[in-house]
Amino acid sequence: MLKYSLSHNLDLPDALIASTAIVYDLELYTLNLKHFRYIDNLKLWKPDKN
Repeated sequence: MLKYSLSHNLDLPDALIASTAIVYDLELYTLNLKHFRYIDNLKLWKPDKN
């Protein structure tokens, strides 16, 4: 929260979602990439290009 709340306008719900994904080593699936792409150590789900 401290690192991104001012610079990227990170709010509490998004911070909780991202931190949960990081702690449990999960890929985060979201259609709202702009809220999460700047967070270190967060793996975002990317569809396979077939």
